Amino acid sequence: MKSKLTRRNFLRITGAAGAAAALAACAAPAVAPKAEEPKAEEPKAEEPKKEEAPAAEAKLSTQLDTPVKFSYLRPVWGPATHQAGADYEKELFKRANVEIESQIVPVFDYEAKFPVLVAGGNMADVMWHAGPSWGPAYDLIQQGAFLPLDDLLAKYPDVKAAISDSLWDMTKSPDGKNYFFPMPLSNWVPFPIYYRTDIFKELGIAEPTTIDELVAALKVIKEKKPDMVPLTAHEYSLWYFQNVAAAFGKNWGWVPDPNDPNKIIPGDTTEGNKNFLAWLQMLRKEGLIDPDYMVAQGKKGVDKFNAGQAAVMVGHWMGLPDWLTELKKNVPEADVSFMPQLKGPGGQMGAFTLQGYDRGFSIASQAKDKADDIFKFLNWLYTEGYDFMRYGVEGKTYKLDAEGNKITIPDAERETGWKGDNIEPFGFVPKASDVVPGFYQSWKDIFNIYKARGFEDKMPMVRQMFEDSAANAQQNYNRNTFSPTGAKKGGQLNEQYIRPMQEKIVIDPNVPLETFDEAIKGWMENGGADIIKEVNETQKDKSNPEVTYTYSGPDYK
Repeated sequence: MKSKLTRRNFLRITGAAGAAAALAACAAPAVAPKAEEPKAEEPKAEEPKKEEAPAAEAKLSTQLDTPVKFSYLRPVWGPATHQAGADYEKELFKRANVEIESQIVPVFDYEAKFPVLVAGGNMADVMWHAGPSWGPAYDLIQQGAFLPLDDLLAKYPDVKAAISDSLWDMTKSPDGKNYFFPMPLSNWVPFPIYYRTDIFKELGIAEPTTIDELVAALKVIKEKKPDMVPLTAHEYSLWYFQNVAAAFGKNWGWVPDPNDPNKIIPGDTTEGNKNFLAWLQMLRKEGLIDPDYMVAQGKKGVDKFNAGQAAVMVGHWMGLPDWLTELKKNVPEADVSFMPQLKGPGGQMGAFTLQGYDRGFSIASQAKDKADDIFKFLNWLYTEGYDFMRYGVEGKTYKLDAEGNKITIPDAERETGWKGDNIEPFGFVPKASDVVPGFYQSWKDIFNIYKARGFEDKMPMVRQMFEDSAANAQQNYNRNTFSPTGAKKGGQLNEQYIRPMQEKIVIDPNVPLETFDEAIKGWMENGGADIIKEVNETQKDKSNPEVTYTYSGPDYK
């Protein structure tokens, strides 16, 4: 049996957050049952028909006499350094007839800070969160703190059409209503292994095909180039080893219990995760991994890679054109490729199958009187304003090539007011049709980026990597199933048992691996076992979801 979407444990980007989502068993509850139909009555005398009032017009914010005003709380994946009144903000406000009070929190801190902000009475009119089954958001919906969006979605069909029906259905609450506007995401966001092909050629190292061959290559680099970091990570978190972890049998979601095929358990509790952490600890002990990995604050491994100080890196698959451009500024003869999906003791590398959305937003009940105007802004955004939201302004955020294709201007080459950190605070949800394979980027868009950077010869490799990652992807057997215990204390259990254990093992080469078993035992005894029980009792279908990759967008060939 095949389904189009599945749940995701990506809470996010950090390994700790990923564990929180997996162990908390966040899920979308079932649709509310239909009301019993009334019994047929005796026919009555026909009454004169009343004229129905015309449906309210779905206007745009630009058709209003005064600006639409609302506060907006959202996470940012880039630097949280927004400058109020920057050029992009002014242009957006002018074009859309809107005034948005943006409040931003770094994505790594968002799930921890959201409940604190709410408890302190700091509710924004529009608030991002992890989804309707995430504990704090679930509670707010039950308390009536978020508005149902169904009537507004019916009134503004262009807004509703931005998201697929399957995603609207997936994110309904138990009463059958939509309180959450999900942000669509490709089911696969690979984190491949980047490597300096010029260094491998210089040292006579063949391209690895297995995890063992990778380790052997790292040892040669350490010996022959002692001033170079053998292996680093784009960001210093476990999540960036997503593809590599699969080669050890570590699943970032839920998997069948090896002792009971009719039961599913969080991947973080399995031997695959233990073996993956042990491998990272071995790299630390052997001096093969960046000494700053999961230790230093405010640093990124990608900066070392771009500076020519690291030979191998795990990172987001979309970074190659920008990072190779920066690397060549420092090392003109440098070249970079992706390694294939290496084989390991637990299988082959591959991406993790995500649930098809990554967070989204709700409208607070306090903004009830503004909600229709907020949807007028969204109506503009998904019609007249969509090209602006997706591409920005010609000459500022993109340029046209000879064939009329819009080519993104790298952040480093933009004026300050048009840089990403001044745009992201005002970013909204893209259309579902614009997230596969990349966020706002079709294969044709991606090819145009590579072509503009002079790297078009790398496109076959890039596409092959993506498709191999998707083909080898680990499935998440949890179908977004809600667990009351997970919603109430899943995050707390993660912070108390899982995250500290993972950090200890990866950072300290002398920490015994029994630390893993002790942490999982503590997690199970203090609520984890209840989470597993609740998920398995609620979710009857424990078969493989079999989410598969398809693509129908514009191609570059």
